[in-house]
Amino acid sequence: MPLLNTKALKSSIKLAWPISLQNTLITLLSMIDVMMVSHLGNASVAAVGLGNRVQFVILVIVTGLSWGVGILSAQYYGSGNTQKIRRSILMGAILSFFALLPIVLLSFYFADDVISLGSNDADVIAIGESYLWITMPSLIFVGATMVIENALRSINQVKLPMFLSMMAIMLNIILNYWLINGGLGVPALNVDGAAIATLVSRIMHLILLFAVLTAIKHKIKPTRHDVKSLLEFQPWKKLVILVIPLMFSFGVWSVGTFVYQLIYGRLGTQELAVISLLVPIEGVFTSLFFGFASACSIMVGHRLGANKFDEAWDIGKTFAILAPTVALGLGGVLLLLEPIIFMPFNDMPTDTLTMASEVFLIIALCAWIKITNMTLAMGILRAGGETKACLYIDILGMWMVSIPLTMLAAFYFELPMFWVVLTAYSEEACKFFLFGWRVAQKKWLRNLT
Repeated sequence: MPLLNTKALKSSIKLAWPISLQNTLITLLSMIDVMMVSHLGNASVAAVGLGNRVQFVILVIVTGLSWGVGILSAQYYGSGNTQKIRRSILMGAILSFFALLPIVLLSFYFADDVISLGSNDADVIAIGESYLWITMPSLIFVGATMVIENALRSINQVKLPMFLSMMAIMLNIILNYWLINGGLGVPALNVDGAAIATLVSRIMHLILLFAVLTAIKHKIKPTRHDVKSLLEFQPWKKLVILVIPLMFSFGVWSVGTFVYQLIYGRLGTQELAVISLLVPIEGVFTSLFFGFASACSIMVGHRLGANKFDEAWDIGKTFAILAPTVALGLGGVLLLLEPIIFMPFNDMPTDTLTMASEVFLIIALCAWIKITNMTLAMGILRAGGETKACLYIDILGMWMVSIPLTMLAAFYFELPMFWVVLTAYSEEACKFFLFGWRVAQKKWLRNLT
């Protein structure tokens, strides 16, 4: 089985590391939010973790939209059509706005109901409701940012989104420290301070991104002519046909992850605090490989857009082999670093940390299968437009296999947290075989442009 040649391997690494670093930092920020409120107790940690998971569900759905814009942009770039990339950005931003606006408005009325699904603790519900009220409007700005960033990545420009994201993250951390703890005439706002910091930094991120693209007169910055092209029906049809299954697939998966969170929350506030602590850690690890899945998708998309199907197949096979191999090795490193990783949470109760350590073992040893599935689905299948196949596999693996088994483990057999979390990984085992089978069929080797 041929591996990438040296030139192609360098290109993939060049694409991958800025995307991986950016996504790692964004995911790390969720962990930092939890760390910076950990001294406030289990209820605050659980509320922030649950609030972030609610937003994660929504943002993952929008990721499906932005990923669709990226898929088309990569193939347009491969065929040498920049104007259609600009048009795709405009269409993606408009669809994102109209998708998110009703969700944001509804959150002001139903935030407490959503939080109460995951916890019976009155303190967790009250803190989580306030956290969502403040942070949910920021999702509209995040949606537009994600569309633009995916378009930039599709044309091999990955460092600009990374640097701007780093600036927004640094602003978030500084504001977190200030507003959570108080100072300079501002009282300590606790969890509300973390929420305000998130809102401000997300707004500034989009403003900064658009300002930079305008200042350097970037070729993918939409123009008045591109706005006029929105009146054409066919481009809308092509984008919608591509992104609807993507958004639904990402939504099915993200809602499922929220259901897992609800299951853990119903086990108790301590269990919810444990998973709120560990989910960002797992997310940081997974984000290290998100860039390689993105690089695979971009490189495959360029070849498909240029009708170089043999090259696209070789690239896909290589990434499918490298992903689990590297992930297994880094999973072992993760276990060795456990004492250092848990150090920022030393203020939490000892029994909570003991339970977290047990579950951490599962994450470290089983992360490789999640990484492999992400590479097969996002890096290969979706790059060739296999969005419906991915949707069906996600539904089967998560909703027909894993979630029922996890609920049985938690509520019927009343197993300890360790075994409940392990049961949830039945989803990844099922999807591993189905995604691999679909890749081998080669139906994804087609030009979408």
